[in-house]
Amino acid sequence: MDGIIFIGIIVVTIVTLMILTRARDKKNEWVSTAAFKVEKGRLKPYCSKEDFDRFMSFLQSYKGGYVRRKYGEIVYQGYLGSEKGELKGVFYRLIVPNPNLSIKDKEEFRKFLRSIGVIGVNDRPSYETRDSKLKNREKNEDDFQRKEVGNKGEQDVRSVLYYLDRQKYSVINGAVLKYGDKTKEFDHIVVGNTGLFILETKAFGMTEGRPCKAGLFIDKGDKWIIRKKGTNRDIISPTTQVLEEKEKIEQIISCPVIIHSVVVLSNTELFIKQNIDLPYDVIRIDKLKSYIEDYNDKLTENDKITVLHDLNNSRVN
Repeated sequence: MDGIIFIGIIVVTIVTLMILTRARDKKNEWVSTAAFKVEKGRLKPYCSKEDFDRFMSFLQSYKGGYVRRKYGEIVYQGYLGSEKGELKGVFYRLIVPNPNLSIKDKEEFRKFLRSIGVIGVNDRPSYETRDSKLKNREKNEDDFQRKEVGNKGEQDVRSVLYYLDRQKYSVINGAVLKYGDKTKEFDHIVVGNTGLFILETKAFGMTEGRPCKAGLFIDKGDKWIIRKKGTNRDIISPTTQVLEEKEKIEQIISCPVIIHSVVVLSNTELFIKQNIDLPYDVIRIDKLKSYIEDYNDKLTENDKITVLHDLNNSRVN
């Protein structure tokens, strides 16, 4: 009888262990790669901070779609190569350009990618230098054409600024900045070793967006005249606009740096005759790169970081 009881105890113990092992294995046997696809698909351009936090929480609990087991138990879990590639794409397409996320959020995501072995994210991106798209919402035909010419000039300046050394210069195109209850759009802002530059682009004297021989005369009383094909035409001085832009930046920037305002003329065939002193420089686009690189107003790395941080915090686009 005792032997039968002993055998019964052994059988019950074995069955219990099998049940517990199956329950444990069931708990560990499945990591849903489909869930990764679903959560990644829910993250959209310009997602909210709440959406970002939800996705980060999922990634940290998911741990990856690759699973290695020993005796039925998960002994290693990591991200698949394809998942790493997809997350790298998410970082550069959705996270970096997202104005709804702080730099701290973006850095948290980048550091997470590094922790799971994603290649190509070691260097911190210039989060603050995202460009806005050139737009033309004018409905009147004449206004539309003028805006098109202006956009062409801005795009030409963007192309020149692209060739600045990105280790020394940060370039922001088309930023809309807010201070108080007002907003203002800036054509181009350059923050670099040689100074802080606010660039206002003008396409004076161009024909249908193409360079054209013409003369620009800046006379006493801040009078601006375009002479083209023997005919003079008065144009509106950009001085008020330029000074307003400088004042706005002065209100936004929290460190004492000098702001260099520049009117950049996109017409490479424009002759410039300046007969008065102005509180800003007027240069042609083909002189722009050397103008910035040769300037001698040295900014420290801390000043550059502060300026970029302040500008980023004021952006609405």
